[in-house]
Amino acid sequence: MPTLPKWLSEVGWRTVIGALLLGGIIHITATLAVPLVSSGPAFTKLRDTLPANRMVVLPPLAPGKQPLPYLPPDALYAMCRYDISVDSLTVTAAMAHAGWTLSLHTPQGDNFYVMPAQESRRGDISLTVVPSAERLGEFATTPRRVSAQETLVASPSWEGLVVVRAPLKGLAWRAEAETALRRATCTPVKRQ
Repeated sequence: MPTLPKWLSEVGWRTVIGALLLGGIIHITATLAVPLVSSGPAFTKLRDTLPANRMVVLPPLAPGKQPLPYLPPDALYAMCRYDISVDSLTVTAAMAHAGWTLSLHTPQGDNFYVMPAQESRRGDISLTVVPSAERLGEFATTPRRVSAQETLVASPSWEGLVVVRAPLKGLAWRAEAETALRRATCTPVKRQ
């Protein structure tokens, strides 16, 4: 049976447990600090490539040609980087088939609104992104319906991202999905 080195036998069990706890604390702290100190969050990369308040249909994803890492290649995307510091933003998009989604994200990546297409609710949808009530000094609002076709959504930040995701059912449906994505728009509108 091998013998332990002398210095290892002299280390007490409290020192070993303390070292393990310290290592765990350092690991958790480093993991939580990485997003805060990273040089290029996703929104910063998109800010350089996407124009403000205009929907852009992204080319089909291929290895090494993704605007963001980890986007699944089984879908097509349209994205709009919005800035509502001056005007609100009206977003229209076709929800052509079940599985399509329209989502709104903050610059930090928090998702604050999602509208999925469903069999019972297909067709064009419209929503208006407005600053949150706290930013305007009013009462807090949640997403609310203005009319049968339009919804008001309060954004927690002045900037953000609108993403329309169209899953591909197959190559034969690619042209149809691209056509529907090209109809998606982001249009600034004056606040009332």
